[in-house]
Amino acid sequence: GCPLGQYDELATIYFGTREQSIVRLFTQDAPHQPFGLFSLILAGVTYLILMLFTYGLAIPAGLFMPSVMVGACLGRAVGQVIKNTVDHTVFSGAYALAGAAAMLGGVQRATISLVVIIIEGTANVHFLLPIVVTTCTAKFVGNLFGHEGVYEIGLRRKKLRFLEHEPEWMMDLCTAGDMMSGPPVTVPIVAKVGEVLDILRSCNHNGIPVLSLTDGGDQNVSHRSDNEPQTGKFEGIVLRSQLQHILGARFMKDGDQVSGLWQRVSSRRLEELSLDGDPEMYELMAFTSRKGPSGVKDWEAMQFSDDDRERFINIGAYMNSACYTVLESCPLSRAYKLFRNMGLRHLPVVDIQNHVVGMLARDNFSPEVLHAVSKTYYREKDIHQQYGEGRTPRLCGKEQVARQTSRRTLRAETGSIGGAVYTWQSRLSAVLRLDRSGAV
Repeated sequence: GCPLGQYDELATIYFGTREQSIVRLFTQDAPHQPFGLFSLILAGVTYLILMLFTYGLAIPAGLFMPSVMVGACLGRAVGQVIKNTVDHTVFSGAYALAGAAAMLGGVQRATISLVVIIIEGTANVHFLLPIVVTTCTAKFVGNLFGHEGVYEIGLRRKKLRFLEHEPEWMMDLCTAGDMMSGPPVTVPIVAKVGEVLDILRSCNHNGIPVLSLTDGGDQNVSHRSDNEPQTGKFEGIVLRSQLQHILGARFMKDGDQVSGLWQRVSSRRLEELSLDGDPEMYELMAFTSRKGPSGVKDWEAMQFSDDDRERFINIGAYMNSACYTVLESCPLSRAYKLFRNMGLRHLPVVDIQNHVVGMLARDNFSPEVLHAVSKTYYREKDIHQQYGEGRTPRLCGKEQVARQTSRRTLRAETGSIGGAVYTWQSRLSAVLRLDRSGAV
């Protein structure tokens, strides 16, 4: 231990609580300097190395407080150098505060929010201008090495898609049809249990578009064949968890009873199927959505009998029939704003006849997919063309139609991307060609 009336500088920084250490670095300056120059530099470098090693690990180390400690130690060291060499009246605690703000600004790339936090935390508005200058300078220097903060880098390394507030400028060039994933996995509005089982086991999609039984509506539904392709119109979207709840009712305690939930949500014959949803099923879906994971047993481990697989379920009673959709010719920037501002997880893409042609998810808005699509579907001069210098690609009629109808499908991590797109230009071009050939 230290003699009476003395203390160890490094032990005070290392073994004291972070709050106490930060307060000492910011405030104490009389009657003598509480920390030596060597202790401040050593503590700042040590905290920086430890912060680099613990970044990304599943331990409660944090980034905010270590960044404040590193900036405060190094900033106070600079302040003491200035005090010893320039002016002995300099308060080195102010340099510790500026160093903490600079470190946070460089690590997090925050500006306004960081200035507010620092000013509110210190309750000293006199340091507003120095902190603003320091934070902006730190952000500018950090942007020379990269425009992403430490949290954005962590999201990208974990492959978690983070959507920026504003779309990239290249999104004004592309359409939703360029970036959508397809062909979409769909389910009819009235389906057999076996169909739903096969669909869920063949994909891991969270949202599945629901189609009408016929292309013209739901008339003559009894004539639908099992081998008939699904060409119905878009009716809504159903979540994977909702389908799991419906199928999980088979293995509840009353699953074999005539008045049980399974018998009420499914039917042996199509004519006996109810148009209304079951209130108990609604309550079950709402309860599990609030409480987290479903309490229904895993249906994939269960064995559905042949009779169960032939039963019909009304998916339309539980789907979202008023979900957001975009046309395949919608500018990607507009689809991006809708997707982000409404907090969507999936966005169906439909054509002019309300047929589902693809889906947009977070992965479809990634910079990697955007750059791959732009370089493949558009010419270099179209990408870098400035407004006012000439026509945009959307106004180059014949060239645009030729590129849209001859596009090949791209492969990405999310599956098939893009492909041929049919917009008003391609449809009008086909009509004009028919009229000209008829006139001849």
